Amino acid sequence: SYSCYATANTSVGEGPPSNSETVMTDEAVPTQPLNFGLASVDGEPMHLFASWLQPTTPNGIIQSYTIFCNKSEEQLYPELETGTSEPTIRAVVNGSTLSSRLSSGLAPFTAYECFVTANTSAGEGPMSNEAFSRTAEAAPGPPVNVTANNESSTS
Repeated sequence: SYSCYATANTSVGEGPPSNSETVMTDEAVPTQPLNFGLASVDGEPMHLFASWLQPTTPNGIIQSYTIFCNKSEEQLYPELETGTSEPTIRAVVNGSTLSSRLSSGLAPFTAYECFVTANTSAGEGPMSNEAFSRTAEAAPGPPVNVTANNESSTS
């Protein structure tokens, strides 16, 4: 915000200042969030923990952060190139929060590539650095199609 006033000048000198008026500039999109990080959550195979720092130049009030994630086997493990294009996982977080536990849409023991953006009333800013992590491994499900064969009558 800026506080402004005016004075008038003549050849005799400067007059007294007017009343001060406070004005606010319009918001703009923020710069990118900093130091974005991603980690698996031990014992929770369908969760990732994301954290970041606020933008250096918020250009207004940060209303929310948006985290975007895609499956990314080829990024962490090039030998597993899947060639599939999974839909983006998107999570919106309150503007005063600088971390989030992601769970919606994640699969166990799966690599993800994520980034975060900051949002003001003027719109969404540029993306942060990308971070990569793999969700924790889950316990296997029950065996299916189990059969037993009698090999001999004495065993």
